[in-house]
Amino acid sequence: MARFAALFCAIVAAATSATASVGPIKPAITFFTGIDFTGQSFTSFAGVPTGCIALDPPFFKNVSSVEIPTGVKCTLWNETQCGLVSGNSVSLPSGGTPNLTVQGFNDQAVAYQCLSA
Repeated sequence: MARFAALFCAIVAAATSATASVGPIKPAITFFTGIDFTGQSFTSFAGVPTGCIALDPPFFKNVSSVEIPTGVKCTLWNETQCGLVSGNSVSLPSGGTPNLTVQGFNDQAVAYQCLSA
């Protein structure tokens, strides 16, 4: 039993030190169903670059504003393969976009892709 306890303590210590070195997970983008950052929201904590990520309901074709943290830029796509098939997109810099109508992309996003700025 003493060997098991020692082994268990060693495993816990290794896992704790491995987790501590990762650092905080940062958001890639926050989506809002309403303009001016209102309505339902969803924050993606995917690592940057995110790759192509499809939006799930209720955000599929229902995004009206977004917030993107400093150091990240994102492209919203109106097709699920992020440019591999015919479709439209809008590229957004870091910061807030309170109304995607201005970019002609309100309620069109079905997928997104974020990169370091």
